[in-house]
Amino acid sequence: MKETSVFKPLDMAMLPMMEHTLVFENEFMLTDNFGLPQQMDEVSYFVSPLYPFKIDFTLMLFCTAGTMSLRINLQECHLGGGQVLVVLPGTVGECLEVSTDCQVAMIAYVGRKYEEGIDATSSMQFMKYLVRQSVLPVSPEEMDESLAIYRAMRRKVEQPDFEFTREALNGYMQVLFCNGRQWMSRYTRQQEATQVQSRQQMIFERFLWLVQKHYREERGIAFYAGKLCLTPKYLSTVIYQCGGRHASEWIRDYVILEAKALLKSRQYTAQQVSDLLNFPNASFFGKYFKAATGYSPRQYMLE
Repeated sequence: MKETSVFKPLDMAMLPMMEHTLVFENEFMLTDNFGLPQQMDEVSYFVSPLYPFKIDFTLMLFCTAGTMSLRINLQECHLGGGQVLVVLPGTVGECLEVSTDCQVAMIAYVGRKYEEGIDATSSMQFMKYLVRQSVLPVSPEEMDESLAIYRAMRRKVEQPDFEFTREALNGYMQVLFCNGRQWMSRYTRQQEATQVQSRQQMIFERFLWLVQKHYREERGIAFYAGKLCLTPKYLSTVIYQCGGRHASEWIRDYVILEAKALLKSRQYTAQQVSDLLNFPNASFFGKYFKAATGYSPRQYMLE
């Protein structure tokens, strides 16, 4: 079945067009809320949807002040001044809270055009890191350099007679990517100096990655245990020890998160949501949903 999702998208077109927002070819966006009065803080509005959203492009947030609390793929993270958030396409996220003094610069782009020149090995290492840790701490000097690159990008997009904007943006992104690799390797070395990641933790992270990919079709732990070449009993024990919750609860939460978004969109009936999430029938879906939320699908839709 074709994948369908109506998580509120973090779509570039949703951002009000104002003086701090620049879009190139409908595929690359630059914006910030630096110096904006609180009542004009459109960036905070943009990243604070009412319901879970699914990002379909790469997003980078450079935070210089204030705080932001998010839930990325069901795991909470906190972004503060002097930190950078990188979110990959396909991520399910919720913005839980944004402080009134939060100041961020945002870079977002669609597809892989702005990653040309990045070797496959480096790209895979970076993606593996981001599965575990979406927030990167940086020094004041590194943040200043990142913002200087951000401003250079803005100048190129604003230059009307420049014919090689895409190439220039790609070059700037190469620098940011190399810097990110440096931040990542430093943080990884610090972590390795204090603790060696256990095999159990690696299994837990791999399990979450698999659930994110397959939760619409597979809700039984046996499937994931098979993918990991483990027994269901051993996998269940590891997930509970590392995550503090049963494997079935992690799987359920992914399913319920998307079910809520589908129902709240009011574009689908409960029967259609049941079909989209591959339940055997609407009755089974209704019992599953009510057991997790306390509401029937229809009650939740109309709440």
